[in-house]
Amino acid sequence: MMLIRSCFMHLSSQPDTPLQRPTFARFTKLGLLGLGLLCGANLPAFAQEASSDFKVTGFVSVVGGKVVSGDKDGVSILSDKCPCYTADWGNAGVYRDNFSLKPESRAGIQLNYKPTADLSLVGQIVVRGTDSTPNVQWAYGGYKLNKHWELQLGRKRIPLYYYSDFQDIGLSYPWVSPPPELYGWEVTNYNGGSLRYTDSFGDTNVSASFFGGAETVKDPRYLQLYYPNKSEVSWKSIVGGDVEISHGALTVRGVYMNSTANTKVPDLSINDSAKLSAFGLAMNLDLDQWFILSEFTQLERKFNADGYSYKAPAMTIGAGVHLGDWTPFLNYAQYKESTSDETKYAPQSYKRLSLTLKYDIDASSAVKAQIDRHTDITKNFGGNATVFRVSYDRVF
Repeated sequence: MMLIRSCFMHLSSQPDTPLQRPTFARFTKLGLLGLGLLCGANLPAFAQEASSDFKVTGFVSVVGGKVVSGDKDGVSILSDKCPCYTADWGNAGVYRDNFSLKPESRAGIQLNYKPTADLSLVGQIVVRGTDSTPNVQWAYGGYKLNKHWELQLGRKRIPLYYYSDFQDIGLSYPWVSPPPELYGWEVTNYNGGSLRYTDSFGDTNVSASFFGGAETVKDPRYLQLYYPNKSEVSWKSIVGGDVEISHGALTVRGVYMNSTANTKVPDLSINDSAKLSAFGLAMNLDLDQWFILSEFTQLERKFNADGYSYKAPAMTIGAGVHLGDWTPFLNYAQYKESTSDETKYAPQSYKRLSLTLKYDIDASSAVKAQIDRHTDITKNFGGNATVFRVSYDRVF
């Protein structure tokens, strides 16, 4: 029971679409191309035809991999077949010892329409290797109140992480996929609104937002990693804000969010409710040829009825160098839980060292190869594993 219930609380903390992300040198144009798929009217001029008020854009990432070596007795409720490695918690993307394209491959189409200079409409549909059913990720309208403020209403990605808004756009970052130690949760979107602000003060760019809403997910794939029966997760009264500041080589982003998280699994007679709070801090340094990426997040849930609380700090830090069209990138990531009562909840903890080599084919596509060494510190989900992955990423 403790292991099953741990899935309800493995949320690691996630941002709207600030105009300046990502800021590191060679990824700027590639990242903005990817960001353009999510920004609609905010897409930079070099990637947008200014004369058109209706655009269709898209992205695809073909990702394959396998567990090269690992613990055969790793604990996994989803399947008793290990060695195994969870690369995508939110979509139940699990690699095993046979090569597979299923865990992380994905493709998306986005429609952007500007009926007027101030009004924009954005919709995005994504299909995945783990779920071939088309899912609406984005469906919102934005209205510019003035040159600094914009009101957005509809369905969006919860902006809890630096890469939240474009984490499906593989071309926008140096990894095969963002670190799962941070980017893993049972709810990823919300239905509601956000008020966005952007401005520049000399060489300093500022972007901020206030957001709020709610989301209910039936049979989330995240919970199927632990228990495959019927379930429902609701995040209600989502309220939060984020701010990002870029100056010269440095970009800093902070975010904070509160919500009430409810989880129901009828077959287990589970009906949990917790107060959820999350915060995050990302700092990226662009030194032209060299760049450093870092992010720290922490999620906390307080179960008043059961009398205990749970914290899940996670971090990632990495450094890379641009060598022409090649970019090697070394990264370390860690996830470490703690609880006020270990008799009611068994914490999980793991860490991972990875090395990625990225090759830019052109401005719209790239290939990557990555080796991961994952260590299951608490030995209560999956076990240790060495994983090899390759990807082809493209935007169009």
